[in-house]
Amino acid sequence: MDLSIALLIYFVKETLSSQAPEDLTMNQIPAYDMDEHARRERLPTVREAYARQFRKDFILFLELRAKELVPGGRMVVSLVGRPSNVKASKFFHLWETLVQILSVMALEGVIDKAKFDSFYVPVYGPSGEELREIIQDEGSFSIRDMRVYDATTDMDSMLFTPSSFVNYLRAIFEPIIVEHFGEVMDEFVRTAERRWSLEGSMQNERARNP
Repeated sequence: MDLSIALLIYFVKETLSSQAPEDLTMNQIPAYDMDEHARRERLPTVREAYARQFRKDFILFLELRAKELVPGGRMVVSLVGRPSNVKASKFFHLWETLVQILSVMALEGVIDKAKFDSFYVPVYGPSGEELREIIQDEGSFSIRDMRVYDATTDMDSMLFTPSSFVNYLRAIFEPIIVEHFGEVMDEFVRTAERRWSLEGSMQNERARNP
């Protein structure tokens, strides 16, 4: 069976990962520690845990889809990813941005600190090389075509404002945030816009994470 893959390096509402990595939750390792030194030390552990979880979930996904397709059938998979096999120093920028806002809310007492520490979003962006290796190891599919597409290339920087970006985050993560913390999205938006507006950091953030 053939498999075509387009990696969309952009914002998506779904990911193939089904749950937070068990080795993180069992060892009570937060996905994001508000202490920067601890966060940097734990980053490789967190990143590798998410990579293992993605591999496990994606193999299961391929196995189940292989049972559904007729011999000779084809499937197209589109998912968030990263453009190279080099792991970024920040394991996933969209996740970083989200939890930085939530960490401010936790420090200000808007959300419960214990709930923040237990908050995991199972998002992982694999590289094309990583996907190819998983698909070949699983063995159900042959790859017909694989492409990486950066949907932000043609984005008008004048339209990329704190308000527009926080609305992207809200559209993606609101159901998960509300389920875990309750109805806090209005404060989430205010905190994010205040952070970027007061610090003037929106363009700096874009420069660091194009």
